[in-house]
This record gives sequence, structure tokens and C-alpha cells, in this order.
Amino acid sequence: MQKWKNDEKNKITTKFFALKILVLFLCLIPLFQKYFSQSANAVLGNLDIKAIAMYLGIILMVTFLWWVFNSRFKDITFIKWLEIFVMYGMCLMNVLVSGAHMSYSKFVFGFIIIVYTMDFGMIYGYVTAAVSAVTILIIDIAYYNGGGINPYLQNDIALTAMFFAMAWILGYYVKTESEHIEDMWKLANLDGLTNTYNHRCFYEIMTELFDEDKNAEKPLSFLMIDIDYFKNYNDTFGHQKGDEILVKITSIIKNTLTDKDYLCRYGGDEFAVIYCDTNKETAVKRANDLRDIVKQYNFYGEEMLPSGNLTISVGVCSRQGTDDTVRALIERADMALYKAKCFRKNRVEVYSSIFDRFTHLDAKSDESMISIKSLITIINSRDRYTYNHTERVVFYCEAYADYYNLSEEDRRKLVYSAYLHDIGKINISKQTLISEGKLSDAEWEEIKRHSADGADIIRHMNNLDDVAQIVLQHHEHYDGSGYPNGLKGDEIEPLARILSVADSFDAMTSKRPYQDKKAINDAFAEIRRCEGVQFDPVYAEKFIEVMCNI
Repeated sequence: MQKWKNDEKNKITTKFFALKILVLFLCLIPLFQKYFSQSANAVLGNLDIKAIAMYLGIILMVTFLWWVFNSRFKDITFIKWLEIFVMYGMCLMNVLVSGAHMSYSKFVFGFIIIVYTMDFGMIYGYVTAAVSAVTILIIDIAYYNGGGINPYLQNDIALTAMFFAMAWILGYYVKTESEHIEDMWKLANLDGLTNTYNHRCFYEIMTELFDEDKNAEKPLSFLMIDIDYFKNYNDTFGHQKGDEILVKITSIIKNTLTDKDYLCRYGGDEFAVIYCDTNKETAVKRANDLRDIVKQYNFYGEEMLPSGNLTISVGVCSRQGTDDTVRALIERADMALYKAKCFRKNRVEVYSSIFDRFTHLDAKSDESMISIKSLITIINSRDRYTYNHTERVVFYCEAYADYYNLSEEDRRKLVYSAYLHDIGKINISKQTLISEGKLSDAEWEEIKRHSADGADIIRHMNNLDDVAQIVLQHHEHYDGSGYPNGLKGDEIEPLARILSVADSFDAMTSKRPYQDKKAINDAFAEIRRCEGVQFDPVYAEKFIEVMCNI
């Protein structure tokens, strides 16, 4: 987020650093005039090597200190004033060595006024101009021994007036330019309504955080937040009231953040929160605390919403090692948010992948585990939608197994079949798999082969014949109109009938290129409409009960 600002500031600082070095070498001019104004032979005899070495040593020392201070302490006020004092001393030495009140080098004070007004701002410029002006006038008065009007004082009054004019003009210009740059930066990076970082800036922040910690040594957690029933609120009270809600939610979230955290408006009613130096467990706790605060807040008109109050849903995930990417992190948070939104809302969901959930399954052999992981990885590489669909179907089947307390054996078979129910799509051409239009008869026949192909693949694994049978039958219909074998009723494995409902539910509630996703209640209505035709009525109702109570 600050990278662009810092890069621009470093470019300007480099230019001013070069100008400061130039001023230092200008201060050398009187020294060279003093020692090299004679003939070459005279110079060799009268040259004061120690004085020159001392002067050059001072120049090199000051240059080195500037380099150190500009790289490490450039924003410390004391260091700024110290730098100005050193430069002032060098200019004063220049003037005194070159003739004091008669010196033609008094203009060098103008350089430090220009440099520090543009580098540090108008206040520094005014102070530098005032000190320089007083110094020159004191030198004119102190060193002039002639009678009558002091001509050096008369001339230098105009010079000192010019110093103040330079400080004012340059200071005003720098102030105006800084304000203009800041305004442009805000327009480009801040959301106009909520005054938080916008979608574009969010990606810059995430990329910068990943680049700064390439070895993933520090924990980084990410929240995706969505306001529940926000569309209903807008439709009921209008967009102006909706905007007020967005502003208020922003304020509530900001009050929970630390100096290390970032808040961004990701989309219409979606916010992204980045927790730096925060592990997943702490992020979940903070997310739940935020959810409670929003739930307890009394929003205008919230009683008109379906839930009776205005709430948020939150998806949480954390960075996973050096191979993780910004895009993958966002996808995981989005999938966790999908789960939170899909089931009852007003909840915090933590992302867990298919592989994460393998740890608590009772696998019959390590070889089967490795084979399943390999096949899932292949699915992900070919078709991201199928992979995400698989994750959600697994989630539904796990929820079903937990809710009805299935035996460990039935749980294993149901969850494994959910993992692998679309593995046969490996044999489907990618053109057919990702087609956005209506499938031709040939393409449809190709699609219909995936359950049988999947079962054949699974049978080649150890101890998974029972899972292969469920995968084979998960597109059979209760009335016998399904495929591949036209089984009906009790001829279909019970777990295959459960998987069929879970698979169809996710297909209805997920956005696909060729169809709009259905709302949860609309999907329930469609399942009930198809009871006795596509779905077993008993298992269909049980599945709906599970979804309503997750």
C-alpha cells in the first residue's frame, strides 16, 4: 500500500541528496581559490595539505552521515534539524573563508533554502531563510569597518528578502503539489463512500505483504465479510439507507482493528480484512467477536429483514507457506464465506480443504489415501469448478453423516464417494466440460459416461470397491429414469441416494456459465418437487433437515 508512495519519495530524496552534495562542493570553491590562485610553482610551495585533507575529510564524513541518516532516520525531526544545522555551518564557513561581508558566495545560503523547503516543507524553509538572513546581516555589520552607509548591508537586504520569497513560493508550491498528489492517491486507492481501501488497492496491499515476507515467516490471516440480506435491506429502504449501513459497518470493523491490520471494501457489500502477524485461531476469535458486535448493534429497520436483525457472515483463512499465492488465499476465503452464507448466515466459517479433512477419516490403507489425493489434484488442474463443487459436496455429506450419526463405515464410504463422484470427468474433453451453451446429444452422452468411468477408475484402487458402487449409481433416479443402468427405488445404494441429493443441491445453488444459481429455499422447493422422481423422498427430506440445522 505504501510502496508506491515510498518509491516516489525515495526518488525525490535521491535528487535532493545529490543537490546537497553539490552545495557541499560549492563550499570548496573558496578553498581552491585560496590555494590555487597563484602560479603552479608557488602552489607547490605554499599548499597546505593538512588543511585541504581536513576539509575534504569533513566533506566525506558529512556525505557518509547524510547517506546513513537518509536511509534510516530520514523522518526523525531532530535529524532533519541536525542536517540543516550542518549544512548551515558549511555555508557559513564558505562565506567567512571567501571574504566575510565582501564574499560573493552568500548565494549558497539560497541553495539550502531551496533544498530544505522542497525536501522538508515550508516551515523548515522559513526557519532556514530567517537564520540565513540574520547571519548575513550580522556579518555585514560586524565586519564592515568603513564609515557612512554600509553598501554590503544595503545589497544584502535585497538578498535576504529574496530568501524569504523563495521559501514562501517554493513552500506553497510543495504544499499544493503534496495535497494534489494525496488527493489523486485517495481517488485511486480509497473507496469514496466508506473511505477504506478499494478493491484495486487491496490487491496491492496483499501483493506487497507477500513480497515483504517471501519466506512466510510471519502469520497472515484474511477475512472476507459479507452483510447478510443486504439486498433485501436496499430493496426495502432504498440505496441511501443502504449506504448508511455500509458506512456504519465500516466504522464498527475499524474499531476492532489494530495498527497492523487493513480494511478494504472488496465489493458492493463485501469487505476484506487483513490481519498481519495473526494466526488462524486468533483470526477466528476476532472474527466471532466482530460478528457478535454487529449482531448486537441496533440498525435502523433491521426488524424488517428475514432474520429480524442485520448480521454479517465471515470466511476466514490463513497463508499456507511459501508456495501460497494471493489469488489462492482469496479463493479459500471466498469458499469459506460461501459456506457461511449458504447455511443460516450470521456465522464464521474457517476454510478447510479436502486434504485437510483427510486427517480424521478412517482410511483403510495409505495407498488408497495417496491415490485419492492424486486424483483430486488432477481434477483441480483440469477444471476448477469441478474441484470447488467437490469440496462443497464433501462438506454436505460430512454434515449429513454427523447430523444422523452414521457408522464409521458408512461415513467413510459416503465421504470418499463425495470426494470421487466426479473423477470420471477426467475422460471428458475440456471443450465439453467447460461448455457454456446447450450440450449436443453427443456431448451429453459423453457427460453421462463419467459415473461409469469414475467407478472403473476407483475399482483399480485397493479397498474401494464399495465406494466405486456408490459413485456408479449417484446419477440413478428414484423412478428409474437415471443413468447409467436405469436403477430405481431400493435397487440404488442408500448412500448413493444421499449423494445424489447433495450433488444436485450444490449444482442448483452454485453459479454456472449456463444457468443462474438458485436461492437455498428455491433449491429446497425444487428437491421436494422432484421427490419420488429423481430423489428418494425420505433421504431428500432428511437432507433438507440437515441443511436447515447446520
